[in-house]
Amino acid sequence: MHRFDTFTDLRVNSGDRQGEITLWPSFTDIMTVVLMIFMLTMIVVIIKNTTLAQALLTSENQKKQVQSLLHDKEKAQAELKIILADLEEKLSQKQMTLLLREDEISLLQQDLEGKMARIAAVEKESAELKSDIKGLQAGVAAAREEAAAFEKKSTELARQYEVRIAEIQAASEKRLAALSSDKAREIEDYNRKVLALLNQLKEKETVILALGGEKQNLEMSLAKQRQDFSALEEKYIRLIQPARSPAGKKVATVVYQRTGGNFRIGFKGIDTERIETLTMDQLHQQLGALRQKWQDQLYVKVIIPEDSGLTYNEAWTFTKDILSRYDYYFQEKAGAPAEEPHAGHTGPAEPSQ
Repeated sequence: MHRFDTFTDLRVNSGDRQGEITLWPSFTDIMTVVLMIFMLTMIVVIIKNTTLAQALLTSENQKKQVQSLLHDKEKAQAELKIILADLEEKLSQKQMTLLLREDEISLLQQDLEGKMARIAAVEKESAELKSDIKGLQAGVAAAREEAAAFEKKSTELARQYEVRIAEIQAASEKRLAALSSDKAREIEDYNRKVLALLNQLKEKETVILALGGEKQNLEMSLAKQRQDFSALEEKYIRLIQPARSPAGKKVATVVYQRTGGNFRIGFKGIDTERIETLTMDQLHQQLGALRQKWQDQLYVKVIIPEDSGLTYNEAWTFTKDILSRYDYYFQEKAGAPAEEPHAGHTGPAEPSQ
């Protein structure tokens, strides 16, 4: 209760109210305090709610950022997995190419050694052939000289025979004109001499015939020697023919082997590093198309791995068939026999080319 004892009461009719007891100022003060407390509490709550809302908003933004980072990380991981798969595939292809290159280098070395040995053998055989050719040429020259001598001798004998016949006929006519009928004896003697001369002429004819037979035999021998010389010359030319080589050619690779009881054909086309698996019909289609496109520029490299699981006849038959159909070298030789393949061999004419 407030009596305002120490203050002057300025209210109207204050005298009438001095004796009343009033409770309103105290209630007003209490309500004011309560209101102030409520307002302070509301202000504190609002401030806390605002702070909490900002904290929640910040947390939500951070959560979204984290989710975005996680999404970006997952996306990056997926891209990295794709890149890693591509790199692994490229690495596998490079390893396969490296293995093929190593096999090719090894087989090229073997092929080089084989070709060096062949060159040495060809040079030796060529020297022997040259020696044989020189001997045959000397024999041919001698046979020609002997045939010329026999021909000259037979011509001379024929000429002498004709001259002798002419002389005998002239002498006979002369003597017959001079002989009289009473000289029949002399005629008989003369006839005997003529018969003797005729017999001599027959002997000469026999000698001429014998010389003619010898001449014919010499001509046959000369023809045979010419034939041998032609065969040796052809063989020599064939020996010095250029060897099969991929230099400047379009190279297609065929890998043939047996896997798990089944035949497996790998094919690598021109200007590509990828090896694809084909059936026999598909292989012939591919090689036929390449043969039609590149003609005498197509070099077919047949590879028989060391662990191919093939028999010798299977590898040899396949190699001979493929090369004789499509390879430029065997097309030029028109079906010449191919060389026999070995383990790790790429086909006739070279181990790995």
